[in-house]
Amino acid sequence: MTTPKATSGSTPKAHYQDAKKVSDLTVEELREIIREEVLDCLGEMYEAFHPDLEFTTEFAAGLQVSIDAVEAGEPTIPAEEVAKGLRLNW
Repeated sequence: MTTPKATSGSTPKAHYQDAKKVSDLTVEELREIIREEVLDCLGEMYEAFHPDLEFTTEFAAGLQVSIDAVEAGEPTIPAEEVAKGLRLNW
């Protein structure tokens, strides 16, 4: 399956695996851990429900662009606003 990378490469996971407590991490290191775990969980859920499907290269690239934009601090659209625009009950 083609999946986007979980990080921008700024903080290697091994760097903070030695931390014993959350208080030993920087805010950015904690965000990176959470980001990686969320992406891992989403990938596992996707594979569990769709084991024979793969992301297309174009979809994975688009998803990576979105991840990079969020990491760069670009503005995002809240999910509630998107759902409202699609007339979905959120």
